[in-house]
Amino acid sequence: MLNPISSIKLVLVTGVSGAGHSTALKILEDYGFTAVDNLPLALVDPLIALEVETGGRSIAIGLDARTSGFGADAVARLVKNLAKRLGDGFKMVFINAGHVDLMRRYNATRRQHPLGHDYDLDAAVRADMARMADVEALADIIIDSSGLAPSDLRGALLGALGLDKAPPMPVHIVSFSYRHGLPETADQVIDMRFAKNPHWDDGLRDRTGLDSKVAEFLAKDEMAIEVLDQVKSMLALMLSRMNSDGRAHLTLAFGCTGGKHR
Repeated sequence: MLNPISSIKLVLVTGVSGAGHSTALKILEDYGFTAVDNLPLALVDPLIALEVETGGRSIAIGLDARTSGFGADAVARLVKNLAKRLGDGFKMVFINAGHVDLMRRYNATRRQHPLGHDYDLDAAVRADMARMADVEALADIIIDSSGLAPSDLRGALLGALGLDKAPPMPVHIVSFSYRHGLPETADQVIDMRFAKNPHWDDGLRDRTGLDSKVAEFLAKDEMAIEVLDQVKSMLALMLSRMNSDGRAHLTLAFGCTGGKHR
């Protein structure tokens, strides 16, 4: 399969603490990037040389105030170097949010702000926003995550990077016997025990669901066909929304009594 992100080799993701840069990294990882968070600045060059310039991978690196060597001047030198080496294959993304949203998020999660040892929460948020202003000025893309759900942030981020066409979500279809219990990996379960059972047909009892005779038998069950058509319509709507929301995968399980004819 062709790599849909081959034109973008490196994305630096940073932002004020609590704005969602870690969520943005996960979004890019789900899309196909190799994601690395909080990498010391001194290790960025070796990683790019190994993974991007030699290995041909697309990388997303998260940087913030916790990062060893982090600072506006150091980031400016790094950005200038990477832009020269990678050209249009390099993008820097800055995730921001309003003061009220940042306060609400920290109060909701009860996590300590990185500057919480020196300031109360209100002062820590303001100090972080002030010191990140020079870094924000270096970004190619600035996203305000205020009021955005993760799915909204995903759309804004991928759209800004020109990656708004999401790769197809893998769908796995399994079958099972209710005698042995539900499969643990199932996200959606369809109970097929309402369908006519080939077990009661002497000519089909010893056959399996892979046999064309069993398929022909079930194709004559009008109710079963109608239900499956309804299931297809339902799934078409669900899969479209799940894929656009960035769901990683879906497992559908179809169950019958004994499992032999499934």
